[in-house]
Amino acid sequence: MSELAAPATPNMRGQLPSLPATISVRWLIALIGVLALMQLSMATGRSINWDEFWFYSQVELVSRGEFIQPLQTIHTRFFFWLPDMPGSEIDHILIARLFMWGCALVTSGGIYLLAEKFSDRRTALLTLAAFMGAGYVMQHSSSFRVDPIVTALLTSALVLAARTRLGIPAIIALGALIGLAAMVTIKFVLWAPAFAGIALWRWSDEGYDWRYAARWIAAGAAALGVFALLYALHSVDSGAQQSNEVASGVLSRSSSKMFALFNSPHLPMIGKGVFTALPLTFAILLVPSTVLRLDLPLTKRIALLALWFPVLTPLFYLNSLPYFYPFILPPVAVTCALTIPIFVKRYGMALVAGFIGLSAAMVWVVDTRGVTVRQQQLVSAVHEVFPQPVNYFDCCGMIGTFAKQNEFLTQYGVQKYLAAGEPALLIAMQAKPVPLVLDNNRHFSALIERGETANFHPEDARALRQTYVRFWADIYVAGRVLDAGTAQEWDILVPGAYTAEGTLEIDGTIFADGSIIELDRGTVSLANNGEETARLIWGRNPQRPEIDPVGFYWTAW
Repeated sequence: MSELAAPATPNMRGQLPSLPATISVRWLIALIGVLALMQLSMATGRSINWDEFWFYSQVELVSRGEFIQPLQTIHTRFFFWLPDMPGSEIDHILIARLFMWGCALVTSGGIYLLAEKFSDRRTALLTLAAFMGAGYVMQHSSSFRVDPIVTALLTSALVLAARTRLGIPAIIALGALIGLAAMVTIKFVLWAPAFAGIALWRWSDEGYDWRYAARWIAAGAAALGVFALLYALHSVDSGAQQSNEVASGVLSRSSSKMFALFNSPHLPMIGKGVFTALPLTFAILLVPSTVLRLDLPLTKRIALLALWFPVLTPLFYLNSLPYFYPFILPPVAVTCALTIPIFVKRYGMALVAGFIGLSAAMVWVVDTRGVTVRQQQLVSAVHEVFPQPVNYFDCCGMIGTFAKQNEFLTQYGVQKYLAAGEPALLIAMQAKPVPLVLDNNRHFSALIERGETANFHPEDARALRQTYVRFWADIYVAGRVLDAGTAQEWDILVPGAYTAEGTLEIDGTIFADGSIIELDRGTVSLANNGEETARLIWGRNPQRPEIDPVGFYWTAW
């Protein structure tokens, strides 16, 4: 039974006639089923984004027994089995997306249960359809990130808070869900207004009984306990001092970089989000005025607005990229159960449902296909050139089975790297051999081939330009290119076996084409006394892939 007055049967006067079945619950369930299948199609066919590769590289890192900072990495324990699955890194990510699709279904179920709390069954189903059919939700709700996991956890916790009186089992479950969500990502705090809204609503229902408030305090204590336990277990393989220092640094950086009013570089993406989710957008925009008109106590109006408040988060949360919207919108969508009936009353449920389905279908039809094939070609090419794992540089950890030796080069990552003022890449090269540079974001080719140094520390820029040459497409390896009749001194920063392509003279010794030369760190004299260009390439006769270069690897948001 609704806690708010549900709208009467839609007024069909002035509307086009429609069959009763077109507005039945079965049709709404069928629409939701189709939307879920569209999301599954995108989960298995949409290109993999930067941070999904980074997310997977963390799983591989832990599987190798290497240290990882303990906050926001609990997912590495969830997916411990993933590196042992057959296929490449991309195959593994696509498999993991099926799990994320399951998380999205859990979130959808939670939205329905919450919306039904404030409306009726049909309105709750239509509200859920409006959320599932939103463009960014269609595209990103099943991506391999922390967001689908934490969204499912928080939505489930919100259902417990809204639909139970918080007995002891519910208190324990609520605390466990929130504590686990805090381990998944610290941005769980952005849901605080939603939980405050539900708590205030339910406290009002309980007559402001202090014992109900005590149950929330107990749930908070349970959440802290679960968080502390999971943190301790997750960081058990690392030194306590190192883990705590790294975790403290993560919290400090996040708190200082997370918020800035109207200063997010991603604000323009709100426009696309609105355009690809018009049914949900219209319903969201009507929520404040509708809440103010409701015949409810002030505290309940405040509670509803608190549920709606997260929609404003992109205005002050810096990292509000498109995949952020499926995370932040579920509590907002719940409040749309108050405004969806306005459209139903005016246009009829069949037309509203059709508009939602058509909007979603447009997003699904025009979404870019085929990029994953190019990504797979690049990953396969890397494994062909390097059959055994090596250390490497790239933007995002695309080759998860290899050991990435530089920062995650998001816009913020580049800023942090430059602000540190240290030649981090050169330091990495001095510590261990780094024979591979994978230029999957075009920063490295801009430096190595065109001398564009804006994204690099000056010492790193010099080291990269003197160390790496293009081997195939966007694969760069340690080596040198010598034009005919030239000589030069070369400071070797990547020791190991090198292959001569053409006849070369190294420190006075002539090496024929195909020769394998072991070179250690230090400066050597190179000369090409022949009439054709010669190359010195790291590795024992590495083979260039036969496939053609594949081009760009990312889908626009």
